[in-house]
Amino acid sequence: MNQLMDQFARTEQLLGAESMAKIKSATVAVFGLGAVGSFAIEAIARAGVGNLHLIDFDTVDISNINRQLFALHSTIGREKANIACERVKDINPQCDVKVQSSFVNAQSLEDLLSEDIDVVVDAIDGLNSKINLIVGARQLNLSVVSSMGAGGRTDISMIKTGDISETCVCPLARVVRQRLHRRGLYKGVRAVYSIEKPLNKQPYKSRDALDALPGHGRSRPPIGTVSWVPGVFGLTIASEVIDIITRIY
Repeated sequence: MNQLMDQFARTEQLLGAESMAKIKSATVAVFGLGAVGSFAIEAIARAGVGNLHLIDFDTVDISNINRQLFALHSTIGREKANIACERVKDINPQCDVKVQSSFVNAQSLEDLLSEDIDVVVDAIDGLNSKINLIVGARQLNLSVVSSMGAGGRTDISMIKTGDISETCVCPLARVVRQRLHRRGLYKGVRAVYSIEKPLNKQPYKSRDALDALPGHGRSRPPIGTVSWVPGVFGLTIASEVIDIITRIY
């Protein structure tokens, strides 16, 4: 048994050789490499997915350290996409990784989405980018797993999965549904969401990082976050991705 086969032997033992072959040949595009996206990438890479597209325009800020896997004191100021690529290649040297430090909008999606992608992961915070990505991916008939709001929560037992039409309680999910309805999309998107009502006890006094980045959407007031909830969101997304690949792909 060669080193790569040995690396994924436990996964193949659980899921079977046929599923492992599907995972290794699959292509997953992850949009948004922050708190949720970084943990999703970690689990997807360790599952053995053979082709990854990693998209994020942002760099690591010190305020990211409390919740983002790629955020360390040694990585402050570096592009998240490049850090993610290095980590994935260290996990699985044979993974084909494509990196794009791009902001997602209607124009850039033409270059970022393609029919050879099997699953799109939406871990984007910005509402307009999120809607454009979901609609663009579904227009190409691509499977989508979308993260709803992970900020302002502390209870991981409240995290749920389901079709976007089934989401409830989460304020972001409500707005996403409304915006998707305007674009003629009512279902067919897997969502990870929380039924815990969000809270934000202490206002954050610093500017959001996007304030200093013109052309990258509206600035957003930061929401209080902890390390464990976005992590579980990301791991749950990875589970949904592998389920799609092994059962539908």
